[in-house]
Amino acid sequence: MNLELRSIDKTNFYEICQLQVAKNQLNHVDSNAISLAEANFMSFPWFKGIYADNNPIGFVLVNADTVSGKFELWRFMLDKSQQSKGYGRIAIDLLKSALVKEFGISALYTSVVTGSVSPQGFYESCGFESTGHLVEGREIELRLSL
Repeated sequence: MNLELRSIDKTNFYEICQLQVAKNQLNHVDSNAISLAEANFMSFPWFKGIYADNNPIGFVLVNADTVSGKFELWRFMLDKSQQSKGYGRIAIDLLKSALVKEFGISALYTSVVTGSVSPQGFYESCGFESTGHLVEGREIELRLSL
């Protein structure tokens, strides 16, 4: 299995937008089409498609704020057919390597909604730890030291 992060452009935009999370995850992550639209209004968007053996399986969007130095993982998703295969942890490792190589960062932040299908356990298994802060008063902020 060959997993990689790829740039998204007009040649693969549509196939990335077709990926979907499981129904019970719909309240935790926006669609890739919405995420790519939002990236147009971010000051520092950095996004990639996640590919396994040349097939699109996921998407990642980071607010790569090089001015403040705070890098925030805004979106991370794997298609519902590609979950529970170990791809998520590998993709997080690829993301860490790419951000360190390109920007030399020492930490990556994200936030999660709590609940029965919250991705908090997944992120913690990847090394993220709670900062003790709330984002927008409802999401728990997590930090990954790199």
